[in-house]
Order: sequence, then C-alpha cells, then structure tokens
Amino acid sequence: MKPNSSPGRFFFRPVTQLCLLLALIVAGCSKQTSDPSTAAAADGTNKPLHKVTFIHDWYPEAEHGGYFAAKVKGIWRELGLDVKVVAGGPNSEIEKMVALDENTLGIVRGDAVFIAVERGLPVIAVNSYFQHDPQGIMVREDSPVRTFTDLEDRDLAMQIGNTWFAYLQKKYGLKKTRTRSVTGSVANFVADPNWITQAYPTCEPYYAAKAGVKARMIQISDSGFDPYRVIIANKKLVEKNPEIVKAFSIGAYKGWIEYCREPLPVHDHILSISPTMESEGLKFSYRKMRELRLIEGDPAKGETLGDVKPQRWEELHQLLLENKLIKAPIDRALVYTGAFAPSKVGVDPKLPPPAL
Repeated sequence: MKPNSSPGRFFFRPVTQLCLLLALIVAGCSKQTSDPSTAAAADGTNKPLHKVTFIHDWYPEAEHGGYFAAKVKGIWRELGLDVKVVAGGPNSEIEKMVALDENTLGIVRGDAVFIAVERGLPVIAVNSYFQHDPQGIMVREDSPVRTFTDLEDRDLAMQIGNTWFAYLQKKYGLKKTRTRSVTGSVANFVADPNWITQAYPTCEPYYAAKAGVKARMIQISDSGFDPYRVIIANKKLVEKNPEIVKAFSIGAYKGWIEYCREPLPVHDHILSISPTMESEGLKFSYRKMRELRLIEGDPAKGETLGDVKPQRWEELHQLLLENKLIKAPIDRALVYTGAFAPSKVGVDPKLPPPAL
C-alpha cells in the first residue's frame, strides 16, 4: 500500500476492470443453470450444490465480513450453496451484472434498485446489508464546514453522478458547490486543509489519522437521505428458485452473526486476499460498524439484521420522486420483497456483543 493510501471506497482502477468483470460474470455464470451441480460438501461427501455468484460493492474489506464468514466457514456450503464471491469496485455497474444472469446476486444502495427497475432491469432487493447507509463527507476536525449548507461554494471530491449529491443540492440550495473526482488515497486530504471528500466512517478516517490528520464525518444519512444497503437478486432466481435465495439469506445472516462474534479469523482471510488492507484498519472498521449499528440498526426502532420495512421503502420512493431522481411512481413490489427477512426464514437476527 502506498503511503497515505486507503484501500477503502475510492481506489480507482482502469476502465478495463468493468470489461474484465463482465467477462468473468458472463463466462462463469452462463454455464450455471438452476439445476444443481455436484461439489464436495463440508462433511466431505458429494452433495448437489447450487452455484450462485455474489458481487460485492467494493474490494475485500471488513464491511463484507459477514459474507466472508459465510463463505470461508462453510455456512453457505452446509446450506447447499457453492457461492462464488466477486469483488466489485468503482463503476462496476452491479445492477447490470445481476441482470445478466439469473444465478447472480449483488450489493447496491436502495435508491439504485428503484433506478434499475425504472430502466427495466430484472433485479429485486431480497434483504438488507446495512440498515443505514454509511456514506459520508469527510472534513478536517477543525474545518469550518459543519453542516451540508456549509458546502456551498466549496470543492467536494466525490464519485460524479451520485444520487445523494443531487438530493443535497436541491435540499440545501447548493448552487455553487464544485465537484471533482475522488482520488485513490487520503494524500490530498492530508496535504490540503481545505480538501473535502466523500468517505466511509469505517475506513478513511483511520488512514487520515495514521498520517497525522484528525478527521470529522458529516453523515449523509443525517440529511434525510438514508437508504438501505441491500442485496439484490435476479428476478428469475427469486421467482423460479426461491429456496436458493432463502438458503443464501440464511447463510448471510448467520455469517454476520459469526463475524460479529469472532472477527479476527475473518480478518486473517481478508488480509490473505487483499494485501493492501491492514490488521488495525480492519479492527477500526469492525469497531465503527458496531458503534454505528450499521449492521443491525436501532433496536428502539425495531430495526434488525437483514430486515426491510415497507415504511422505509415508501419514504425513499417519495424522496426520489420529489427530487425527480425517478420519473414516475414505481410499484414497490417490483423493487423489494420481505419474503427472505430473518423472521421469514427462521433466523434470530440478534447480534452478539462487540468482540473488539
């Protein structure tokens, strides 16, 4: 890892990454059908395992800890699934990847599902990944930027075209806020006291502090824009093989419970496949996820691991309409299903206390 670099959400690779990802998905998944294939099961016997592909929304990191736990600890395999995990990245167009093959699932933000459905892509959200969107804006601790209104007439490094920025522009009247492409490290943030960038509270502040600069986060969710992070599936998979989606969901929930109970073995696996990550950085991410209750949400509001509530989806739907981020009303039944929530698949969603 280069000095001051962050392996978080903003390490850009060439455009050829998308072409490679497309090739991998098409080549790997086109051979898969809804019929099971045979592979060695966890107990050493040969059992029919359904092959599915699961596309993450970024490179391997602690924020995917529950899914890595489900994979490496054999939880999905014991449920009859052979899950191929594919790393995502910037501009991966995960919705399109999931739409390409009926045996594919992926991680996206809730607003992206509405937009994908409006565009005619055959995808649907099957459960939540994070109860609250962790996306935020990072400034220096002593920065005069304290509110979203303070972003006016300033430069903001971000992934161009983000839905949340269009929402902030309208709500806070940001007519003179200038955007620039986010970089692949915290180097600019460390060098320039006025540098403002989108970031995750679970990642970039750690690397800024390591470089000697204290950071402060302004969470996008505090603005009222707070979609679920969700897992989407190809609609054909949900319609033709709901038992596969059920098994996948059960494994995902159990993986998160296992990761929250014992994160260090999962961190060792992430370090083995992602050499730019750091042990202390992974621990920082774990602690922040637990502190912010990203995985399980607020129990006082009835939020739990994996759950999706109709009211939250309705509120997001109205927000997207009011801000002209979707053109017309969309039937919510086309966007998400609650059929695979923990209560529907027999999983107790309670997480163990933080282990770090």
